[in-house]
Amino acid sequence: MTELSTEGKKRSKAAADNQDEADVQDGRAGAQAGGAKKLRLTLVEDDHSPLAHFQNALKERGIKNLEIGDIVSEALATVPKDWWDAKLEELTPLEWKLHAALENPEMRAKLMSLLEGKKV
Repeated sequence: MTELSTEGKKRSKAAADNQDEADVQDGRAGAQAGGAKKLRLTLVEDDHSPLAHFQNALKERGIKNLEIGDIVSEALATVPKDWWDAKLEELTPLEWKLHAALENPEMRAKLMSLLEGKKV
């Protein structure tokens, strides 16, 4: 009986390993060349958003089996770098900015003089 349960566990593990490998291969196939990384995210769009209108138009035109992720990736690629930089700056906590400034010797000196009440 022990041999049967061990054999069953080995088969289950082999099946799981094969599925894991298939998932990895599937992920690689979906990623584009050049070190692209596949991301998972949930988008919540209202009925009046451009993406919702796009999806409705796809349905009306009978376009099926289109990978919407590729379309969203293409759309995101059109967003200017300035927008991404501004959004990153907006979301960065003050603590991180302070730590980065303290790592820069010139900024550290300016901060120290500011804290000590001296003019730079």
